[in-house]
Amino acid sequence: MFSMRKELKVSEKVINGLDTYFIHYPGAKSNSVQFWFRAGSALESGKDLGIAHFLEHMFFKGTKKRPGSKIAYEIESFGGEVNAFTSFDYTCYYINSPKNYLNHSLEILMDMICNPEFKNEELVPERGVVFEEYRRSIDNPSHFHFHQIQKNSFTGKYAHPILGNEKTIKSFSRSQLVAFRKKYYNSNNAALLVTGDFSSEQKLESLIKKYKLPKGSKTKFSPFKIKTNGHHIHVHNKDVSQVTITMTTQAPRYDVQNGAVEDLAINCLAHGETSYLQKELVKNSSLATYASGTTMFMNDGGVHFIKLTFPLKNLDKLLKKFKEVLADVLENKFTEEDLTKIKNQYVASKIYEKESVESFAFSLGHGFAQNGNIYCEDEFISKIKSAQLSDVNLALIEILKRNFHFNVQLPLKIEHDSIRDAIKEFKDSLNPVIKKIKPEKYAVHSKKSKFDPLVQVIKLKEGINLLYRQNPAIPTFVLHAYLKGGLTLETKENCGSHYFIAKSLTYGNKEKKYQDLKLELDTKSASLSGFSGKNAYGLTMQGLSEHFSEHVNDFFNTLLYPEFPESFYNLEIEMLKRMYENFKIDPVKQCFKKFNKLLFKDHPYALDLTGNEHSIQNITQASLRNLHNKNLKSNEILFTYCGDLPLENLITALTPFLSGLKGREIKPYTTHKLTLDKNITEHIEFDREQTQVFIGFPGLPLDAKQNIYLKMLTAYLSGQSSELFVEVRDRQGLCYATQPILHSALEAGYWGIYIGSGADKTQKAIAAIEKILNKLRDKGLKKTEIHRLKKMIVGQKDLQLQSNDDFANYYSIPVLHGLGIDFEDMTVENIKKIEPEALNKFLKKFLSQKQIVVTSGPS
Repeated sequence: MFSMRKELKVSEKVINGLDTYFIHYPGAKSNSVQFWFRAGSALESGKDLGIAHFLEHMFFKGTKKRPGSKIAYEIESFGGEVNAFTSFDYTCYYINSPKNYLNHSLEILMDMICNPEFKNEELVPERGVVFEEYRRSIDNPSHFHFHQIQKNSFTGKYAHPILGNEKTIKSFSRSQLVAFRKKYYNSNNAALLVTGDFSSEQKLESLIKKYKLPKGSKTKFSPFKIKTNGHHIHVHNKDVSQVTITMTTQAPRYDVQNGAVEDLAINCLAHGETSYLQKELVKNSSLATYASGTTMFMNDGGVHFIKLTFPLKNLDKLLKKFKEVLADVLENKFTEEDLTKIKNQYVASKIYEKESVESFAFSLGHGFAQNGNIYCEDEFISKIKSAQLSDVNLALIEILKRNFHFNVQLPLKIEHDSIRDAIKEFKDSLNPVIKKIKPEKYAVHSKKSKFDPLVQVIKLKEGINLLYRQNPAIPTFVLHAYLKGGLTLETKENCGSHYFIAKSLTYGNKEKKYQDLKLELDTKSASLSGFSGKNAYGLTMQGLSEHFSEHVNDFFNTLLYPEFPESFYNLEIEMLKRMYENFKIDPVKQCFKKFNKLLFKDHPYALDLTGNEHSIQNITQASLRNLHNKNLKSNEILFTYCGDLPLENLITALTPFLSGLKGREIKPYTTHKLTLDKNITEHIEFDREQTQVFIGFPGLPLDAKQNIYLKMLTAYLSGQSSELFVEVRDRQGLCYATQPILHSALEAGYWGIYIGSGADKTQKAIAAIEKILNKLRDKGLKKTEIHRLKKMIVGQKDLQLQSNDDFANYYSIPVLHGLGIDFEDMTVENIKKIEPEALNKFLKKFLSQKQIVVTSGPS
């Protein structure tokens, strides 16, 4: 069961080989039953031109059960309606009926489609009916104009009218109908949609099973192509009062991202009264009566249209103004408002169509007809939402570079030559305008992951890199900026500076005050926040891809031009003071603070990441701004993007902001070997029920090869089935929670076990933990257990990588510090290769070290 929204649900079943979709529409007063076939005029040739449309007519001429006009008579008798339509790539038959007649309507449509008779006595008069329809299309200026566009601009089987021509229409035979139906009207080429408020699918299924379509192969349509050879200006006369010029050029496929992007470009240019063409050519100047732009997608390819209707006397002025509008748009580009307007119209149209049972079913059926996927229109809307402004502006340039066909409809008796000359002059004058616009490009030097084909690192400048992972399935993104910095660059006098910067970055920037920035982010369900650590700090943003082009401006303005306003500086000072007061009475915080000071001693890691009462007295607005600007100017930077945006589009979006960042020297980091010459025991007195305990050992820096053994040790003592949990918690009842902690920072690290235990159980808990550690030191781990741990670590790695933010965090720190894109994956690979003897030898040595035991709680 696929949920379209809370109330509307679609279930898909295959019945007698036929793809059948039951669309539940609670509260509907009507039903719509629709049969869609991927069979249209683009499958015709020779004497069959128009046969798909003619076949559509003949299906209404009766079955053995309902001869002649009985089909329409039955449906109209209960207030229903029946109809059909034929296009290039598909044909649809449908019955709309009152709620209580769903079963009846379904049975009629199944009979009509599966049991047509195609009697000769019905066929002959229907030729005349369809021929009159054809004649009407010839008389209709708009229809005739489209026929000319097909003939002059389209190729292959898309170049003839859907209705056919006089010769073919008047000579269609029953054998032709039967042959076309047999070839294309099969169960593999059809979809049945049943829509309404019904409770039981089973009864409907039973009814459908009584009917059967023949088996056959799926339709393969030829790619749709615009003509590239011959002349491209075509003129014809018709009994009209105004001139119509329709420009046509090639469009991409419907199911690719660029199809949505180019459609947006055409619509931004020419759709609606506030579009550039409507506004400048119609509303502001009245040079044109009508101006529009649209895209028509076929099964494989499409065509862009730009259409202008105007009085002949305005020809020269209109073409001049048209050129000016295009030049202005190319030079100044579409705005976010332009793009948002069209996106909103698309999204709204999808919502509005759900108001009607019929239109909602039509949208799903059209999706099937388009490319065999009833949800492809929703996927197209997702592509629309994720399209970026830079992509749409680039798309307009690419569209206008293509060869256009100009199909011109003139009033009767107007000569062609002067019109052709004017259009040719317009076309030639437009080329230099287009060539003058050169979209910015950024050189891409990338290194791809050996383990994840979706991940790569791109060198933007010396010391500035981009980590990119594409997640095309979900229209969301995360964007991080990591700057080398953090606690390692601080002293006792200014510790907490980078933490303060991270907290203050998002309080407004040169373009937006904090309140405006925050409101915009909240309105668009996005987040923007700073972060800091021991060796890096920075900025992170999460949001919906449809808003990326707006958010990227906020992200970079926040990173590069933060305000650090005085009012929020004072606020943060007050919040920090309150936090320090809370830390003083937090036994866990004090336990780990004491451990860090005892272990790291004079190394910056011993300092308070968040600062303290003494250091914040030395931190000013100016010092924060100066430190951040210095880091931006000289420290290495990594930008990380995980989301659905294609790499080229991402770099196009980032490029304008990179110009202000210069390349910088890559500085190596240094590691710090930690040792203890004696066991240390410290107690911090607190009046609490529990005592917090951490038993810790000097660990290793992040890049140390032996960290793989510490990961194995951590895995062994983690989880509810671990020896630590089972023995200390479950068997002896000494605590509620206990866990191993592995902290591998860039320059140094530690490993240990934390436990929170009642004051009366503290010593017993410490003894129980010591016993487990001594056992591991003396006896090591068995081969079977080591094998289990390897499997466990591999599984945990895959489990922890789900969201965009998960992937960003997994790859970024190693890349920032030069450890490589595959650092974490290679660690897992090396764990797989661990030999039991090597692991147990390490455990013996590591657990024989001197240790620090810190307790905080009652004596």
